[in-house]
Amino acid sequence: MKVITACMIALIFLGCAEDNPFKADPEVQWEGGNEHPHIDMAGTESGGLGNYQFSDLDPETNGIQDAVILNFDKDIDPLTVTAASFEMIETSPGTGSIQFESISYYPENGTAVLAGTFSDDTAYLLTVTAGSILDITGNELDPNHNAIYDGSPWDDRLITFFAGSAEMQDITPPYVFNNFPNVGNVGNLLAQPRVSFGDGPMDVSQLTLSNFTMVKTADLSPVDLQILSVTPTGITTVPADSLSYGTRYTVRLSAQIADSAGNYLDTNGDGYVWPNEPDLVWDFKIVDDSTTHSAPPAVDQATLLTGNVCVRIEFEQSLTGDDVVMDSETFIAANIQVIDDKGSIPINFETSVNPSAVNCMLQRNAEGTVILFVSYRVADEYGNLLDGNHDGLGGNPEEDDWWGTL
Repeated sequence: MKVITACMIALIFLGCAEDNPFKADPEVQWEGGNEHPHIDMAGTESGGLGNYQFSDLDPETNGIQDAVILNFDKDIDPLTVTAASFEMIETSPGTGSIQFESISYYPENGTAVLAGTFSDDTAYLLTVTAGSILDITGNELDPNHNAIYDGSPWDDRLITFFAGSAEMQDITPPYVFNNFPNVGNVGNLLAQPRVSFGDGPMDVSQLTLSNFTMVKTADLSPVDLQILSVTPTGITTVPADSLSYGTRYTVRLSAQIADSAGNYLDTNGDGYVWPNEPDLVWDFKIVDDSTTHSAPPAVDQATLLTGNVCVRIEFEQSLTGDDVVMDSETFIAANIQVIDDKGSIPINFETSVNPSAVNCMLQRNAEGTVILFVSYRVADEYGNLLDGNHDGLGGNPEEDDWWGTL
């Protein structure tokens, strides 16, 4: 609940103190703690929040009389909502700057109003500069939502506006639309690793073999690539030499590339860009031939048998569904667990004449909801680790752990 004290009201209207009286201990969660504030919505006075087109509110005065509206999700220190916190420039067709005629902050609804005079058929870029606006506990704005103050340009809040027919500047980060190949059953020894992008166009000068690489996953030895095509929407490559059967490869696209407007790539697709934005990394694997045995196992089915005293797990080769021989040494309590309403159930493991299955003998009757966990560390006779998500690539922690409700 927001509480407006007499001191707060006096500061808002009189600006009578230089120090921030609202500064709070970051550990005091009810005072805001260390959660950073955000601009929830923006808009114009003429069109409301969510509208970015300026319209004239005073036809008797030259120019377009309107205002920018910013709505914050936390109580903001009004002493930081000043002209020094904002920069607004023309992006089309001119390059001039805008000086706001008045800047007001209304704590009762967390809204700032920036009034100015704008030109017709002109686009604008407003920058709320990183570190300039603080909430009442002293936390900076966090536009990229990583709960860390990163400084400029990562925590600059950019908002575009326009009047008339002007086209607004592109401030949307590009993202990875798809990547290929990304499964473990590729038959083409000259498979063509490629990435396509959305919300470009990309800066094609950055789509190079320095930013797009491939290695053998097992030993990280580099694989020479050649570029087949580069366009504003994607890059396609091909290995210089044939790839090897039964071999897994790792492709890496650097996150430090941008679109033609200078917006950095949002590789993980969360809608925001961080200073440590992760590279796009993925694996694929060439199919086996008669000399290789790299297809990982996967859980085919798991059944709670009559009497609730045994769970039978049957395995198969991932993607192909072929028979598989499991390594019974990996059937241990750390790798296979059964949990019911009372908690974890002790298990004795029994293998049968079927080498692709294991019986989990429960040391007490299961009660209520029964959940089975199979770790990615469960392996077949060749040491291939479990493929829990059935993408043909096994052994990835968490991603290849298998869970099921029996």
